[in-house]
Amino acid sequence: MGLMKNAALMGVTAILIVFLPRFFQTPPPVITEGYVAPGFEDVLETFRANFESGRDPRTGGAAFAAYHRGKKVVDIWGGFADYESKRKWQQDTISIFFSSTKGVASVCIAMLVDRGLLDYNKPVAHYWPEFAQKGKEKVTVKDMLEHKAGIFVSAPPGLSLELLQDVAKAGELMARTEPQWEYDGHTHGYHGFTFGPLVNELLRRVDPQHRTLGQFFKEEIAKPFGIDFHIGLPLESNHRVARLLVDNRPVLVLLLESLRTSDGRQSVKHMIATNAILEMMDNVNEIADLRVFNNPAYRAIELPSANGIGSAAGLAKLYGIISSGGIDPVTNRTLLSKERIDDFLNFEPPSVDRTLGLPISFNRGMMKVYKFVDGVTMFGHHGSGGQWGCADPGHQVGFAYVSSIMLHNPIGDDPRTNQLVQSLYRCVQKIENH
Repeated sequence: MGLMKNAALMGVTAILIVFLPRFFQTPPPVITEGYVAPGFEDVLETFRANFESGRDPRTGGAAFAAYHRGKKVVDIWGGFADYESKRKWQQDTISIFFSSTKGVASVCIAMLVDRGLLDYNKPVAHYWPEFAQKGKEKVTVKDMLEHKAGIFVSAPPGLSLELLQDVAKAGELMARTEPQWEYDGHTHGYHGFTFGPLVNELLRRVDPQHRTLGQFFKEEIAKPFGIDFHIGLPLESNHRVARLLVDNRPVLVLLLESLRTSDGRQSVKHMIATNAILEMMDNVNEIADLRVFNNPAYRAIELPSANGIGSAAGLAKLYGIISSGGIDPVTNRTLLSKERIDDFLNFEPPSVDRTLGLPISFNRGMMKVYKFVDGVTMFGHHGSGGQWGCADPGHQVGFAYVSSIMLHNPIGDDPRTNQLVQSLYRCVQKIENH
């Protein structure tokens, strides 16, 4: 009997030791800093409210920045870059933007079109002959950028982080990969990871210096225009990177959680009906484990579909220049012509994506964004976990949001960015109507 009592006492003591301290833990403080121009104070209040309400968990960090009419009007940040070490998010903190990188890669491709080195309407095989395998000979540059090439699986057999370090070998794998459907120029299925090695090899074939996309971006955009963004992060910059906090629950649990929204239910229903879930899970490898992006060696890999790392202010500046006519008001350098910017606005009506099961409109690598504010159409790209980068030439607004907390919300249904962008546009409309 004494033995049972001792065992029970030890069990209760263990529970108290593990769980009792949590009841007395003080929640992390709400930390927000930065700059807002006169008239944009409401954006800072909304940003702080995200942390106070728990929409942005306080153990992580985030940043939001915006440009209006060529000027930076918002540059705010908050929370922790690494809560365990109590490292606060700073103005120069950078974080991974995941698929928002696709929008940046699409700007690089558009620059080559501006220079007459690429034509959206020509077959990819015109520039990359080896791509004309297994039914891909008619896929145009525009179609490839719009996820119509049929290489949509998460990671085709053989595609690994190690292989991605060699752009040419990754390109060879893309050329050999058989499409998941017969090319028709209409069907699109989101190329989550494969978009990166596809555009990287295409740019390398076309660029007169045969640079990789990361090198091209650095030399043609980042340095000349002062854009704090990297596709392939230098090792010496890793001290600035926020620690990524990933939800490690099983994929099926996350899918069930997504059923709480109508878009989530529609997407899951589609994936089950089309076996897309099984196709993706069959091809999942280390690339799909987002925790690897806390490894500096992996951050250095050029993956233009998912591994762009930068600041919200940097990406907002890029879209700010585009939204105000393509000319940097500081340097007077041209980033993109008006024709290319108009191209990005020339969207077709949304149609159901074969991978995601949601109505999406892709155009030359950009997504049509219309859910944030009624009556306002933007282009840009969403990133896993809630990242965003967008341009609105109509109101000359460019903005970006980045967070180290990987929340799983359907595209365009993240309460953090929804609140921030709506607040931003309330301020913009007041200024424009003044």
